[in-house]
Amino acid sequence: MKRLRIFSLISCFVMVLYFLIFSFSKISIAEQTSVQKCISSCAKKEQACFNINADKRQCEVKFQNCAAACKSEESPQKGSNRSLKPM
Repeated sequence: MKRLRIFSLISCFVMVLYFLIFSFSKISIAEQTSVQKCISSCAKKEQACFNINADKRQCEVKFQNCAAACKSEESPQKGSNRSLKPM
């Protein structure tokens, strides 16, 4: 009887730990994927710029600015809630 009680407590602890780990891990994955999508969009724009412009430095500067904008949009959302914009 005592072993059954210990086994049930351990299994409950494992289930709670499993729930906490996997429920909160999705939040960080969502933030990473939104930034990664933004940066991949910048990379696609850079490739299009390479096809249009002969000067590769301009394309690199545009890519760096776009990537910096993606990273700056990500930073404020971590610490605070989004505010609604008036229509």
